Amino acid sequence: MKVLAAALFIAFSFASYAQAQEKVLTIDLAKNTVDISAGFTGSDLVLFGVKKGPGHVAVVIQGPKKDMVVRRKENAMGLWFNRHGLEFEDVPVYYDYALSAPVDKMGGEEALRKNGIGLDSLTFKPDMWRDDPAYSQNFQEGLIRNKQAEGLFPLKPKEVTFLDDDFFRATFYMPSNVPTGRYEVHSYLIRNGAVADVRTTELNVGQVGMEARIHKFARKQSFTYGVLCVAMAVLAGWAANMIRRRD
Repeated sequence: MKVLAAALFIAFSFASYAQAQEKVLTIDLAKNTVDISAGFTGSDLVLFGVKKGPGHVAVVIQGPKKDMVVRRKENAMGLWFNRHGLEFEDVPVYYDYALSAPVDKMGGEEALRKNGIGLDSLTFKPDMWRDDPAYSQNFQEGLIRNKQAEGLFPLKPKEVTFLDDDFFRATFYMPSNVPTGRYEVHSYLIRNGAVADVRTTELNVGQVGMEARIHKFARKQSFTYGVLCVAMAVLAGWAANMIRRRD
């Protein structure tokens, strides 16, 4: 029995050593949280990493996913109306990415597409099946443009900068309107047209201070919060009316 246990321990040790040797990409965030307070105007998010051996690096950060509706406006008799719309499932509320080289020089366009690296690689699933793929594609492009206008999707990729042959850094910007929630940061090492290694870490974006306490209270005591809001609105209206009377 002791011989069997020793053999299993040795086998496990060799397996762990082999796995460590295969790890060719290591990443870490300068900070794992983004705190949103009353004076939050945006924040930089810095990722550091080390790679072993040749290859290009791609980093993708995306926020929580939710269903989103995009609508198309049409002109009717001089007025603009939302005539058609399409809902997409599991769309990230925030998306950004960084590359260590231009897309055509990354050496793995198929790997980029399969892993959703880059806006051209994103595919959002419509809630209703359509015979015409171009119809859904037009609405997806409109959704991406809307997110870009909000500053939540990139206009172009960020740059992965190498500080030496193996040590690299990527910087992203989280705007003031960044949604709260748990984000995922994926880093890929692309070598010989394929993903040689991938590492994932998490980022938490949340409210802190008085705003966080108010948000928590409103969520857990929604009825009381609503009554207080109405009472404060009535009080503000009464105070404004009293001031006008004095004038």
